[in-house]
Amino acid sequence: MPEIPNVLIVEDEDLIRDAYALRLAHEGYTVTQAANGREALSRARQDPPHLVLLDVMLPDISGFEVLKALRADHRFSTVPVLLFTNLSHHMDKHLAARMGATDFIVKSDVSPAEVVDKVKKLLAEGGGVRPIANFELYVDPDQGDAAALASLLGYPRDLRCPQCQGRMVLQLSGDFSDPWSRLFRARIRCPACLPA
Repeated sequence: MPEIPNVLIVEDEDLIRDAYALRLAHEGYTVTQAANGREALSRARQDPPHLVLLDVMLPDISGFEVLKALRADHRFSTVPVLLFTNLSHHMDKHLAARMGATDFIVKSDVSPAEVVDKVKKLLAEGGGVRPIANFELYVDPDQGDAAALASLLGYPRDLRCPQCQGRMVLQLSGDFSDPWSRLFRARIRCPACLPA
């Protein structure tokens, strides 16, 4: 029998926390609640969650500090953390991504049903280290950046598929949310001959 996912809701407003707890419990999830950051960390360590719905503005320590502590603990390095806040400033979203949040939701922009859908999607995808970006660049001598990047990676600037002579695709996968990380995976494939 599959394990029932445990969702940790960290929210200092009782009404909001209870409303989401009831909604998620109705969807079949086990729900753990915390009213502040220290309680959240304690509960996470006692009963590790499969996903954390984390408010940013908390009465003791900020949600960003909770996120930082979770990501520093190897047990929670891949647990999806969905920041749930009234903050909507672009820098807050950038900071959230840099610190390892899986996603960022502005409370006033979403309905409870949309939050539950987001939770379902993140749990179905599994893992939430950081937002992972994937890019596909057609390697064509007329596309300077893609061709130059392919060349830097050791591929010819005019890279054609040996089977169909179609343009090859350079796929990059990596953690592009962290400006200090320079690690990514590069792969060349032909979209006509090889499945993604």
